[in-house]
Order: sequence, then structure tokens, then C-alpha cells
Amino acid sequence: MKKIILSLSILVGLMAVSCERADLPQEQNANNDNSLMRRQRQSSMFNYIQSTRIDNGVNCENNILIFPSWNHYWETVEGLDQMVERDCDVFDSNLPNNISEDRYNTLADAAGFDEDNVLRRFEEDLAFCSLRSKIESLERVWLSRQGDRGWDANADPDNHFIQDQSERALLSSNGEVIVNDEKRGYVYYKFLNDKGNRIEVINNDLKAISQVSQGKIPTDNPNVIVVTPGTTRASYGCKTMVYEDTYEFSSLYAIKRSSRVQHPHWFSPSKIISKTRGYKKINGVWRPRRLLITVGINGQSSNTSGTAYANCNQARTLHLFKEKRRRLVSVKTTNPLFSLQYFGIRDNKLYSYHRLYNITVNKDFYDM
Repeated sequence: MKKIILSLSILVGLMAVSCERADLPQEQNANNDNSLMRRQRQSSMFNYIQSTRIDNGVNCENNILIFPSWNHYWETVEGLDQMVERDCDVFDSNLPNNISEDRYNTLADAAGFDEDNVLRRFEEDLAFCSLRSKIESLERVWLSRQGDRGWDANADPDNHFIQDQSERALLSSNGEVIVNDEKRGYVYYKFLNDKGNRIEVINNDLKAISQVSQGKIPTDNPNVIVVTPGTTRASYGCKTMVYEDTYEFSSLYAIKRSSRVQHPHWFSPSKIISKTRGYKKINGVWRPRRLLITVGINGQSSNTSGTAYANCNQARTLHLFKEKRRRLVSVKTTNPLFSLQYFGIRDNKLYSYHRLYNITVNKDFYDM
């Protein structure tokens, strides 16, 4: 997992942490005049989403999104995922099954097809600078500097703790979002990692939002809340958090295999994720490439089911498999939002499968 480098001021600020869902000032809604909503643009794809601009050091028309609830936030992630799949499937349905890699890429370029077109339209519709677009730009620069071996997973911009492409399209380039809370009104969130660590700003304190966004935590401001969730105790022989990003090479081709088991938080469900990303060296430079790549969550072979354990004790059979001509192919399973159920992994029970041409890896999640 990509390491998060915090400024010294953030490290100091994190020493004054609150508990998960800490008690908040009683007067929190007294001055909530929705000032964050003054400069806004409404999405034509999801009419409940609005974009606005805050002082976060990012120079674009709108640099943060506003959601009416966390349910709407996750509904948007799911909706964008489905729209991306439909868009890609429609393009593929007009091509022969046995088309070559080069021919596929030539026709896709000529047609203006790209697997991220839906996400780009979503961002452009809101005049929004997203985390997804930032990572995309940084990744291309990073790839262009890589040799034929020895890629550093910690330096790869794509190994961000936000793994889902659709979710990246909802967050600012600094990992921020504004979500309405029934009790507190509109709350600003800045996410720090996938363990649920975050900074919240309430009462529309625009000065505090600007400070937090740019790496300064006013610890004496009651509108600023630094949250560090408690940890879930796992039973013996059961892992509840797993991370791995590893590169495999074969001549001019490479893949990145990414596997995650993520804990739930009150705003984010527990997930098991497996991703395969394809690369090709073209004119001496490594680039993301549309390739026939495969990913799966399965048993000891790609055609058998594996087993995960809800809360480390309830067996759940899983067999997810996807093969597409894409730069990135992923599969995931998610627990219900707000259930706080977590996934547990036991030895030799669940595997992460990845394939590109003669590169094939099926690795036990437990061994990561």
C-alpha cells in the first residue's frame, strides 16, 4: 500500500485524536448557513451531486463535491461502476472476439473509446478536478521513468489507499469530500488512509477547511475533529486486513496485481478487492495498455470457489472472475454499508488470481 507522507504539523495534530463518532459541540448547527453551497454546479448524471470550490490549493473551477448523504455517495460509486461496464461492453460487442491486441487498440483510438470515458464525462460535467485524474497524470510520468525490473510499489501513484476508480472520481485531488449529516449539517472530510483515519470540519468553518486541506491542523479549533477509529480484534489464524501490490514482467509486457481486504468504518463498508493492471513497453517507455487481462477471487484454482469469513467465523463462498481487454480489470465483494461486518481470511481458503498472456499468478490472500 502506498505510504501516506504527512507533514510534521499533521503528525502533531494526530496526537490530539478523538474516538470514533466522538461527542461534538452542542451548538454545531447554530451557524450552519450552508455557505459551502454558495458556488455550485449540479451534475446532469446524478442530480443530487453538486460541485463547489474551496481554498485547498488546487486551481480549477471546482475542487470538491457535495453529497446529501453517505448512502448517495456509495450509490454513485455503484452507479458509475455499472455505467463504465455498460459503456465498455457496448464497444466490445461491435468487435470480433478473436481481434488482435494491436487491432483492438487501433479501433478504440479511432472511435475515441476509452474505459475511463464515463468517469471523465462525470468530472467534466461538474468542472471538477478529481483524485482519479490526478493519479492518472502522476502515474504516466512515474511509468515513463521505470526500467524493466525493480519497480517500487511505494512510489507508484496508483497504489493509493482509495482503490476504486469510481470512488477516486468522487474525491478531490487531496482526498476530500463534503457530505450532509442529519445531526451536524454539511461536514467536510479529508481521508488519511483506509483504516478510517480522517479529519472532519463542521459548522462551515471555511478557514479551518483551507488549513486542513493544505496540511495544517488547528488543534485548538472545536470545529476540527481528528478521528482515529478503534481496531477490530481478529481471532487466531484469521487476517482481517491484507495489502499487496506486486509487479510481474514478461519481455515487453508487465502487470500489477493488487489485492486488498479492507476494514469497515461507519462511512465505508468492508471489501475484498482484486485488480490486474496491464502495461506494455512502447518505443522504450512503459505505458498503460489495453490488453486481454484476467482477474479473480477464487479458490486454489481459478475455476474453483474460495471462502472468506464474515467476522472471522461465518463462511462465505466466493468465486468472482473477469476477463476483458482493458488497462485495468477488477473484481470486488462488499459487505452492507453501516453493518460494520468485516471480512476474515484463513490460510489456503481464498486466492487472488491474475493473468496476462504467459503471466499467471494465483496467490493466497493469507500469505500477503
